[in-house]
Amino acid sequence: MATRMSPGDAVWYLGENAVNPMTISSIMWYDRPVDVDLLRERLRERLLEQHPILKRRIVPSRIPGRMPKWVQDRHFDLDHHLSEDALPPPGDQATLQEWCSDERTTPLDRRRPLWHVSVLQGYRGDGCALHVRIHHSIGDGLAMMQLLLTLMDEYEPGAVHLSDRSWTDLAGNVLATGGELLTRGAHLAFHPTEVVELARDGVELVTWAGRLLAPQRVERSVLQGHPDGTKLMVWDPDGFPLDEVKAVARANDATINDLVMTVMSGALHRYLAEQDRLVDDIAMMIPVNLRRPGQPLPRDLGNRIGLLPIRLPVRHPDPAERLEVLKVRIQELKDSPAPVLSRLLIVATTLFTPVVERGIHRLNQLRSTGVLTNVPGPREPLHIGGSQLLGTIGWGGMTAHLNLSAAFVSLNGRIFSGLVTDAAITPDPDHILRHLHDEYAEVIAALGP
Repeated sequence: MATRMSPGDAVWYLGENAVNPMTISSIMWYDRPVDVDLLRERLRERLLEQHPILKRRIVPSRIPGRMPKWVQDRHFDLDHHLSEDALPPPGDQATLQEWCSDERTTPLDRRRPLWHVSVLQGYRGDGCALHVRIHHSIGDGLAMMQLLLTLMDEYEPGAVHLSDRSWTDLAGNVLATGGELLTRGAHLAFHPTEVVELARDGVELVTWAGRLLAPQRVERSVLQGHPDGTKLMVWDPDGFPLDEVKAVARANDATINDLVMTVMSGALHRYLAEQDRLVDDIAMMIPVNLRRPGQPLPRDLGNRIGLLPIRLPVRHPDPAERLEVLKVRIQELKDSPAPVLSRLLIVATTLFTPVVERGIHRLNQLRSTGVLTNVPGPREPLHIGGSQLLGTIGWGGMTAHLNLSAAFVSLNGRIFSGLVTDAAITPDPDHILRHLHDEYAEVIAALGP
């Protein structure tokens, strides 16, 4: 039975292009080999049976303006979506990064459901890594991480293991705002003096809609250009201590998210200064979870996110100054209608013609360099058949000519960082990652309690 794709999911399918497939990549590494037979059994029981959308492929509509369809794959075979390989010698971090970069560069097979799990044995000796790729139209990054956690020994049916603590209470506020908008009209009929207040709110909505659609006035940088589709993935397999980050954030009346963005801004400052190509700001998009707190994943998964623009103050060499600027900018976003407007605009773009939709994506590309995510994961150790999960990192897809995807993921007391770039624009993401390590040490030293 075929079902029409929702506009909120279709935007991620229709917005991709040949050089930027909308693929979410998640990498998970373990201290010993993962039992592939056990993994296959859990994929069947905990993913395929609970989320049937993973057995459906996408069929584009032949009629312009209509959404694609989800169609059951009558020839579905799990072996098409699960593979096991031995990493070539020496099986170190560089080898794994090169393997995963090649997989990220290769689009998923559109003749089948758009997801694949690669089990890579022999990582760092006797370890193992999983590279999971899922198309963004199936679900957003936070949903994908929650989905992967169901494979673990510690999984409890019905439990919700994740919530986006980086934007506290935002989902609840957005839902409350939506309900208020629906009831406001009837209320005004009996309280005409509040029409003036509503008019002011309307001006704010229009203003923020313009800010979300129109390019920000930011100088173009060497991090922008024309991608060729060759992706490079780098990440830190050891991570930073979460307790240390928390302590520094508390000492500066900031959140972990504020501090993470301060470190990222400093890393980009160092990278641009190294090339004598500094600019004032780098514009990035931040995915924000809009699910109700504690809500379990629906069977058809789906996307429930907004995209908020943030300008990283990369000109500032001083960590304290950067942190204060970011706190003001982030708080402005939290206090604004931007989250709910962003969700509405994302859905609305799918109702336009492909030409108009591509134009909107190109317009967004003019203001943004890429995507910056910060996902809080479980705090306790996790395992698959006794193999302990040591760390994880993941990135979403990008559209138009976006180049840089930066991610921070916390797990079991560590914060892991990583980058994806296009080789035609930024062939040296390892340099940015090195600068990120140096900047972290400086931020801790300068802002620590």
